[in-house]
Amino acid sequence: MGVLDGVLLKMMIFSYHADENGMPKGLPIPYPVMYNPEKLSKNIAVNYQAQCIPGDNGQEQSYHSVQSGEVTFEFLFDATGTSVNSINGEAAKAVGGVDLEIELFLKLTGDVDPEEHKPRSLTLVWGTFIFNCKLKSAQVNYTMFSGIGRPLRATVTATFVGHEFRVIQAALNKLFSSDLTKVHIVKAGETLPLIANEVYGNSSYYIEIAKANNLSNFRNIRPGQEIILPPVEKQSV
Repeated sequence: MGVLDGVLLKMMIFSYHADENGMPKGLPIPYPVMYNPEKLSKNIAVNYQAQCIPGDNGQEQSYHSVQSGEVTFEFLFDATGTSVNSINGEAAKAVGGVDLEIELFLKLTGDVDPEEHKPRSLTLVWGTFIFNCKLKSAQVNYTMFSGIGRPLRATVTATFVGHEFRVIQAALNKLFSSDLTKVHIVKAGETLPLIANEVYGNSSYYIEIAKANNLSNFRNIRPGQEIILPPVEKQSV
């Protein structure tokens, strides 16, 4: 990742304050990392809610929402001057060592807007990897010091939580919602009212399911049968 046609692409972090829809207000501030990370950890989750089913002692897990997920990187900061990417010259000799660069990194990624009381929004770009997010946590580990105790090398393990634009998040939620036609395989002991309550949260929608499947008798279903679960106008019921 990060190398195209023999050219090394530095990972970029774009920092900005976002409007209510998550879109940048003004020009984002670009921050090139000192060294490209060697590993990327991703955590993606779908949230479910437990629903009690009448006549059943168990609970059914129904879809609730999609999380944008989290990514974790380990960034290297170096002020030894041994690499072309390290902090060289007067910067390396400064009293702060790598602390000044780490302070800048944390300010651009985790600073809170004093007016809106929200952390800065970020877009991570590294080759084909693009991730809209906010900083969730950052742990600084110092690994090398000068003879007088100046920090010369450190790693920052940073976790970013996904922050999709509201339009995109709404589309993802709709994709998994009950507002789209689905196919359900009938299980033993299930009835149309039970399925309607499980899927739509209201057993009276069994009539809509019966209509969509041309069932003259809503009790006439059997285990293993495939039935269509149509989108419904909930406000009409």
